[in-house]
Amino acid sequence: MGNGALALLRHPAQLAFLRSNPDQAPAATEELLRYDSPVQFVSRVAVADTEVAGHTVLAGEIVSMVLGAANRDPNAFPDPDRLDLTRQSGRLVSFGQGIHFCLGAPLARLEGQLALAGLAVLPDLTLVDSRPSYRDHFILRGVSTLRVSA
Repeated sequence: MGNGALALLRHPAQLAFLRSNPDQAPAATEELLRYDSPVQFVSRVAVADTEVAGHTVLAGEIVSMVLGAANRDPNAFPDPDRLDLTRQSGRLVSFGQGIHFCLGAPLARLEGQLALAGLAVLPDLTLVDSRPSYRDHFILRGVSTLRVSA
């Protein structure tokens, strides 16, 4: 929620779009999850020998994936560094995939949608500090402090 609020405050045209179209909160939530993924990095152990992008991964080896980078893949998301609340979500990996898909994803999405709907009714919300502090965590990316005024 903090990452999404920060992204919207840094992109006033997108925030204005959300304010004019609060019914778009579900799509906006998906785009904000893609744009600044809260989980940046996961690791898995290969259960069988396999090839990934031309490299052989042996059973038992650890494979690490950078989800934040995957959500900015230009092959999956045109103009991936641009925040676009009208973007079709594509193959978002913020909550993982397959058997490792986050069980809490529906709740997190609902919380995000409700938070965005709340932001949409605060017409004077502005960012006080353009350089917020982030949590000191390697895997989870999120602001620890986001100073705003309303």
